[in-house]
Amino acid sequence: MTLSLRAMRYVQAAMQHGSITGAAEATHVTPSAIAAALDQAEATFGMALVTRARAKGVFPTAAGRDVGRRIDDLLERYDTLLTSISDLQSNLSGNLAIGYNAPIAPAFLPALAAQVLMANPSVAFTFTEGDNNSIQKGLLDGQFDMILFVEELPNPQIETQPLIFAPTYCLCPADHVLAQHDTVRVPQIVSEPLILLDRPAARGYYLEVLEQVGQDLRVVATANSTEMVRSLVASKVGISLLSMKPRDVPTYAGNDIRCLPIAGSTSGVTLSLGFAPGPKRRLVQLFADSCVAFCEGSMGADLVVPKSRAR
Repeated sequence: MTLSLRAMRYVQAAMQHGSITGAAEATHVTPSAIAAALDQAEATFGMALVTRARAKGVFPTAAGRDVGRRIDDLLERYDTLLTSISDLQSNLSGNLAIGYNAPIAPAFLPALAAQVLMANPSVAFTFTEGDNNSIQKGLLDGQFDMILFVEELPNPQIETQPLIFAPTYCLCPADHVLAQHDTVRVPQIVSEPLILLDRPAARGYYLEVLEQVGQDLRVVATANSTEMVRSLVASKVGISLLSMKPRDVPTYAGNDIRCLPIAGSTSGVTLSLGFAPGPKRRLVQLFADSCVAFCEGSMGADLVVPKSRAR
């Protein structure tokens, strides 16, 4: 037999008031509910906790006083737990753990974190990079409060907030022949030496774009980081496809590159926030709202290459 928290509160009230009637009035229940809780507690612990005298009340036994102290301690710790969780839910404090699979994340997450910290110095951040699968698993395992990832197939266990759609674009050296145009077509791309971003999911949807014309591909290099792809392109190893883009900053290789929309292409990725289902801490909601506002503004628009307009 188990004893519920409610029953323990009734037992606590009976011992504190020394009266079943007084305990019933204090807890807003019937005297029979208090009496039943005492009976249940004595049956559960296998000992008499109180002696009952008609018209005189109830008196704890020696064992009852010991059990009463333990019940007081347990209920106090339980109430403290509820209070601390409530504070965690409502206060802008504590640690915010964010997993991300977007190479573009360093372009805006640090600035948003700085804004939060300026107004709320008791907040701390933990940023962890991973692939799409590992950060989703980390979210569901409780490792992260939220994740920034490329949403592909819907996962019913993850609540999502789309941030921005990033069309796939062609990346080439600034002095490449294709860079003279405003847009580029897929057949023009596949006729060039290709550099492929070899990350989970990314490889698949870039190959899908390239293979639609049925021509053989000449992949001269693969890399699993966006910055390595950008530097390989800048070094004129080949051209490539990407979706998200940093702001107009130099590559690690130091050479200039050009981002070109792909004519007629609808390919792209949706950058989203992910959360475990259920109520969100106030800090989580605040940071999520900041991400949405950023991506909806002009600075967010700088992180994508707009689709080419049909002519």
